[in-house]
Amino acid sequence: MNKKAMSIILCAFIIICSVAFASCSKQESKAKTASAVATEKAKIKDADAINYIESYSSKQLGLTEDDRAKCSFMVASDGEKINGKSYIQVIAAIKKEHKSSDGQATYTFDTKGEYYISFDGDEVLRKDGNSYTKLELITTTAKESK
Repeated sequence: MNKKAMSIILCAFIIICSVAFASCSKQESKAKTASAVATEKAKIKDADAINYIESYSSKQLGLTEDDRAKCSFMVASDGEKINGKSYIQVIAAIKKEHKSSDGQATYTFDTKGEYYISFDGDEVLRKDGNSYTKLELITTTAKESK
């Protein structure tokens, strides 16, 4: 096989792989946006959602006391559908700062927990791997730790 034919075959292969990759990327992004739900109808959202999740004990949230002390709680801007029901997502994460050699700071978040509050406020779920555990709100005494 001569060099010209080999170059044509190689170029065709690269073009086919690029088109296939672009097609897969577009399908993946469509799938992600299809599950997003507007949160206007949620009873509990924004800072109230964070306060609501923080009212649960560390044990219920699946966090160690050390992780809970370091965690920041953040609310997703879009809701999610789980088993046909709409939820607000709250994430517990530890922010880590990284400095480059030129002194620029970048941040990453180490997610420690994912929680979902139903739009009607009647149900809270904790994500455990690929499954969800329903949380019951248990009031604590001063001696018990959150």
